[in-house]
Amino acid sequence: MQRVILPVPAITPSQHQDVTLSASSAEGTIAASAGPTATANPQPNGRDASRLRRRLPIVVPVIAYLILVLLGVTTSNIGIGSLREDPADPEGLQFGYNQPIRSDEYGTGSPLWLGEIARGGAEPITPLSAPEGLLAQLPEGVISGIVFFDGSALALGEFIPAQMLFAMKWWLPTLLLFLGLPLWFRQITGRLRWGYLAAVLIAVAPGNAWWSGLAINTIGFVAAGCALTIYSASWLSQRRHARAVVGFVLAGILFARTPTYYQPFAIMLSIPFVVATALFIVLQTYRLRDRIISVIAITTSSLVWTAALFWESRDALAAGLTTVYPGTRLSSGEPIGPGFALGATNLGGIVDASTVSITNQSEISTSFTLLLPVTLVLCALGGRWWVAGGKAFTAVFVTMAAAAVFWTAWISFEWGAWSAAIPLVNRVPAHRAALGVGFLATIAFCLLMSHFAPRWGAKWIVPSTAAVVAGGLSFAGGFLLRSEGYLPGLRLASMLLASVVCAAAIFALVRWPGRVWSMIGAGLAALTLTAAVSPVIFGVGDFRDSATAQKFLDWAKASRADGALWASDSGSVDSLLMASGAPSLSGRQIIGPVVSEWSKLDPGRANENVWNRGGAHIAFEWADEGLRFEQPYPDVIKIIASPCEVQSRLTDLQYVVSSRELEASCLTEIDAVQWSGQQHFVYEVTPSE
Repeated sequence: MQRVILPVPAITPSQHQDVTLSASSAEGTIAASAGPTATANPQPNGRDASRLRRRLPIVVPVIAYLILVLLGVTTSNIGIGSLREDPADPEGLQFGYNQPIRSDEYGTGSPLWLGEIARGGAEPITPLSAPEGLLAQLPEGVISGIVFFDGSALALGEFIPAQMLFAMKWWLPTLLLFLGLPLWFRQITGRLRWGYLAAVLIAVAPGNAWWSGLAINTIGFVAAGCALTIYSASWLSQRRHARAVVGFVLAGILFARTPTYYQPFAIMLSIPFVVATALFIVLQTYRLRDRIISVIAITTSSLVWTAALFWESRDALAAGLTTVYPGTRLSSGEPIGPGFALGATNLGGIVDASTVSITNQSEISTSFTLLLPVTLVLCALGGRWWVAGGKAFTAVFVTMAAAAVFWTAWISFEWGAWSAAIPLVNRVPAHRAALGVGFLATIAFCLLMSHFAPRWGAKWIVPSTAAVVAGGLSFAGGFLLRSEGYLPGLRLASMLLASVVCAAAIFALVRWPGRVWSMIGAGLAALTLTAAVSPVIFGVGDFRDSATAQKFLDWAKASRADGALWASDSGSVDSLLMASGAPSLSGRQIIGPVVSEWSKLDPGRANENVWNRGGAHIAFEWADEGLRFEQPYPDVIKIIASPCEVQSRLTDLQYVVSSRELEASCLTEIDAVQWSGQQHFVYEVTPSE
């Protein structure tokens, strides 16, 4: 039977990726030989099977996502004892252990989402702090309501259970990672599998797991945006104009949110993705005009959405950019300990915090940076991979690999003070670059492997060389982590085991590239490092079902109607106030201060260096009289004050919560509640006569 060759523009990287189909195959449109024996019956069946196969990469992750949402299951740490009414008798079902170090998640991010659900989307009331919606990715207006569409969905709390909405937002970046990255890989390389492996290695890397999905929240959205951009360019070349316009608009929305979550990662990870995708489109074979229009369209869409979002949040941005920290912080390149940069494969034992010294589990966590030198070695040994991949693929790979090399240099050498003047780059501290560069190395490695075919030594020499490099770097990373003082108790046997497992995984991937079993083995080996890092919790813990939470939900609702403010002297109670949607003075100051309100507490602004900060906790300590400021830690603004004095300056303060009994003329005890396993006293504050 005659064969028909059908090129697939923008789905495969070059003409060598043409799809060969028989007359009765899945993608064939006509029979090459129309004899009496050629029937129409096999063709629809084959076409349907092909459509199913092509949709499975979308259908399977979506089904998994919906199951998790319906069950209300997450890997959040909100079940930690400090956020329970009675830690010995918690609400709901949980497996695994919570990690106290992940307080930014369970003490800030998750309570903010639950507060949005409790308020039904109404604007939060935080008089001392600029609106946090931009960096918390919660809506504050029409534009942010569209860009942060998942945050807007939290307003449906009246109709949908809180645990489902919470799980919906929790897993969305992961869904986009496992949709966007494999599809992007298929468009660039013609192969899905390496995209799945990259997604798994990113998701289970210590630098992601210990940072509560920090990398996924960036890579998931940008990878999905890049994949959609390539599809839209293809649709434009096929004259499917309406579909292309919708695609460019939606991709622009996905890109607009990437600068708002964690700026160092947005700079490190998003820019290489976007540049690589643009180069891929420019180097396609369809009409030059369509390629140029595609790049202009996605650039315009992204800039318009981003500019509109920033304009809508201009007051909050102004507050953040003028803070003492981090608004004025500029960084230069500097050497980071090589053990810190290369040690990710040795971090399986840091679940026990006592094994870590100098810093903590999050700060020591990195990703698989050692894949970069492995990738460079394979480039030298792998023959003419750039010919096999084509120009467009080569441009993408070189862009991702070059970005990884640049950030490795940023953390390897002393660049000098001049480097703090490099735009955007100066917003990435070296220790954060060390955290993120391994994600770029992972993507570069998987891209190369998708077209790796050495001309010699493919069975033993090349795989063995790559394995020796990977295993040696793994061992060196562990040894240096111990000698540099990060993991003083790391045993030689653990280093050797990590080295052997790493070498074996790399050997299998290089010796049998593309085999499912070798990829599963590599993924499982990486998973052993972080499998015990996160608990599995059904529901939202004690934030909804406990008696204390129910009281605070009722109080918060009444206070929002009355404009009454709350304040507490407990960080765990502050999280409960946030999760209840209560108007509060205490809690998080994510972006920056409202200077006019702080000036009421600090006339003359003598303590501005203490309170003019972003990413900070506003903590009260109740005293018998007076008001003064302290900064026990860089991210803590401590106000030691009498509730009466605070109320005299901020007159809307009506309720305070104290971990001890208070006696003051302005206070009337209205209740005593249990939280964090201890009693807290709730007082109404009335103006002193």
